[in-house]
Amino acid sequence: MTAADQIAAGVEAMAIDCPIVEGPSAEGKKFDEKLLKKVIKAGGKRGVEIEGAADMGGLQFFCTNLEDPLADLDLLVEAVKAMNAKSDPTEEERKGGAGKLGKIVVSSTETKIAIVAYVPKDKAEQCNATEWLTSVVKDVIGNTDAFESCAKIAACEGVNTANYATCVIENNADKNVFALKLRDNIISFAYNFLKARSLFPEDDDEDDDDYVFGDEDFPSADAEEEVAAPVEEEAAPVEEEDKCLLKPIAERITTEKMAKKLAKIVKEGGKRGVEIEGAADMGGLQFFCTQVDLPADDVDMLVESMRAMNAKSDPSEEERKGGAGKIGKIILSMTDAKICLVSYVPEDKKEACNATAWLVEVVTAILKSGKHTDAVSDEAKARVTSHPGNEATFAMAVIEKDGEKGLFPLKMKDEAINTGYAYLKARKLFPDGDDDDDDECCWGDEDFPEC
Repeated sequence: MTAADQIAAGVEAMAIDCPIVEGPSAEGKKFDEKLLKKVIKAGGKRGVEIEGAADMGGLQFFCTNLEDPLADLDLLVEAVKAMNAKSDPTEEERKGGAGKLGKIVVSSTETKIAIVAYVPKDKAEQCNATEWLTSVVKDVIGNTDAFESCAKIAACEGVNTANYATCVIENNADKNVFALKLRDNIISFAYNFLKARSLFPEDDDEDDDDYVFGDEDFPSADAEEEVAAPVEEEAAPVEEEDKCLLKPIAERITTEKMAKKLAKIVKEGGKRGVEIEGAADMGGLQFFCTQVDLPADDVDMLVESMRAMNAKSDPSEEERKGGAGKIGKIILSMTDAKICLVSYVPEDKKEACNATAWLVEVVTAILKSGKHTDAVSDEAKARVTSHPGNEATFAMAVIEKDGEKGLFPLKMKDEAINTGYAYLKARKLFPDGDDDDDDECCWGDEDFPEC
């Protein structure tokens, strides 16, 4: 069975009354099978991330970028199908699960942009996929003649145009249409379309105090500040104007041998920073939890990924990077052997959310999810470390796989993200979904009676 057939099988059980729409068939299309598997894997992972973030924030729609399809429209469609595929809770590594969410997904190169819009059946009356995509592309290009010449909006064979639509935009110097110039604005316009129809949370710019939380809002804040993480060896004081809110780069990863790997990690982190900044700005979010792949089980590299996400974005650069320094985050990476976690909170939010206390809460939940019989709070505090003076803005932890204690990285990943968001929601730092029914965050056959 090919990778494309596997995705088709993942949604085959969904009947007509199920809100999730099976994407167009891949029959007759020719793919590089190795590349297709990579794209489907990336789509499945992104689906889990989108589902988690949307559930926690009560969102119905989401917009994101995917690099792996390289602006190949057929591959991007398969990636979206992988995002939407029904998630199997029995699998060791969950995939998909985002079929209930409307989405615009973008993949680009320097010369071309591919876009897929998807809207499930139960939301198509509020937001028609073809109308959504057409409006976004017209607004991005900004010129009717250029739109008609350079953008190709198309239906997907065998699928209702209200549920699926695609577009390819290619460079055209005569019409002043360039992929690098347009791609960053696509997601902004996509969210603007939703916000105008009350389908995505509107920023509340009139009252910035809604996002300022003090001790009076959190009676337990004083207790949190007392959580002091073990710190690394003393370092020279950092000048205020050059102050780093994380920790200095580890000397061992500055060698020539590590340079290539570090460059890839910084690039990945910079791109993720742009995505987080965009999603957070549109949703009025102050905090985010996500996974990155390249640092694997190297926590020092994970710190550099966080640093790249937080780097000040240069609007004059052809390809924007970073820009997410204003957003508090927990990021994680893992292998089969261990999971690494890094928390970061900007200085203007550290009174509301202490980075060390946040990560201690997450690590405690991870340890409790295993077969621990003893109290784990002391062990969690011992595992979480920081840098002298930065305990409120930075913390990190590593947890090794331990079969006897029931600690497995794939299981720990879900616990980490769920607890990270739960901690924020309890402090009104992340939009609360409908908590009257916790099952809304867990989708199974009972949620789709006809499946």
